Amino acid sequence: MRVATPSLDESLPASVPVGPARRKPLWREPYVLVIAGAALGALAGALWPSVAVEFKPFGDAFISLIKMTIAPLIFLVVVTGIAQVGDMKAVGRIGVKAFVYFEVVTTLCLMFSFVVVRWVQPGVGVARATSQQAEAVARYSQAHMESISAYLQHMIPDSFVGAFARGEVLQVLVLALLCGIGLLLLGERGQPLRAGMERITELVFSVVHVVVLLAPIGAFGAMAFTVAKFGLATLYALALLVGAAWAMMAFFIFVVLGAICRMAGIRLLDLLRMLRTELLVVLGTSSSETAIPGMMEKLPAAGVGRAVAGLVIPSGYSFNLDGVALTLPLSTMFVAQVYGLELTPTQQLGIFGIMLFTSKGAAGVTGGAFAALAATVIAAGLPAEGLALLLGIDRFMSLARAITNTIGNAVAAVVVAKWDGEFDPGLWSAKLAQLETAK
Repeated sequence: MRVATPSLDESLPASVPVGPARRKPLWREPYVLVIAGAALGALAGALWPSVAVEFKPFGDAFISLIKMTIAPLIFLVVVTGIAQVGDMKAVGRIGVKAFVYFEVVTTLCLMFSFVVVRWVQPGVGVARATSQQAEAVARYSQAHMESISAYLQHMIPDSFVGAFARGEVLQVLVLALLCGIGLLLLGERGQPLRAGMERITELVFSVVHVVVLLAPIGAFGAMAFTVAKFGLATLYALALLVGAAWAMMAFFIFVVLGAICRMAGIRLLDLLRMLRTELLVVLGTSSSETAIPGMMEKLPAAGVGRAVAGLVIPSGYSFNLDGVALTLPLSTMFVAQVYGLELTPTQQLGIFGIMLFTSKGAAGVTGGAFAALAATVIAAGLPAEGLALLLGIDRFMSLARAITNTIGNAVAAVVVAKWDGEFDPGLWSAKLAQLETAK
């Protein structure tokens, strides 16, 4: 059993006595500040929409700062994680187990969503999109890969620095896997390089800690813009669709993922409590990628093998987007229902096959899932102009998608770690006890 390295904020010099933890004032807790920022943003958007809509750059800037750290963080964590495994067979074993888990869970999501949309029928009776609204969809139509060969080709970076410059998570992951394997093959000669990369990893985590201090401001800007731009009235006509999506994803999180956690021997609520700050930032910014740095630090500190976390979490943001898989059938069939199209079982099966592909690789930031939806609708031969009806509510849908994606990937990392024997129950219990003490 490997021993995980404590997170940066948990490491203390040996000379420092460890006494009872001093409780922070509630108003200084990060998650409280994030909630306050989001609440104030929503209030500003409702009361002063013409002013609040200008706060969008605050949310965008925070997401950009987080995304700035993701590529180097993934690269460093994956490379050093693979090097620590010390066994090529172990790396392949983790990858296969992660892929099996991803495919089983995302397929289950797609099937569940098909059942819900056939029962709720949210698109029946909704007015069709106007030609003006349809123009807004055109820019999304080519945003996703059009074929499996193109998608596979896109995974390979055209240069070493190209993947970092463009922030392509999947390309960075491929590059990190190659470099990690190369460092593993160097054996003892690669030890100085590995030690240097571990120090750089600590530096990147320190940068992340500084950036996260701005989370309340980012949540304020993102929520202010959302409420000011779309308003509550835009939800009225499509309330059934939004309600069905949120209810479906809540059921998936607390029932399906909760059952998976129980089978793995942990409690879902413990995991959510451990990652509460990251989840609130995701909820405030509508971007699941903002949780990557925190999860890649906290989960290894809580007993999840570093190599498992380094492989499962980044790859999960391309292959295990549970929120996207749940909303794709719901939104696609919504478009068909709006236009009164009765799809045969064969056509629905064909769309299901398309979604197995388009649900992979959607970006973790707001808009990527809409691009996946556009690719699905177009590939299925449905009226693309119907997508315009979803533009106004996509921001609200993305809130649930982002939180579901994040929780789904956190559960995946724990399950694969338990499955592979790379989970330390002692560290997990110690982390939970630390959270109890900090209450």
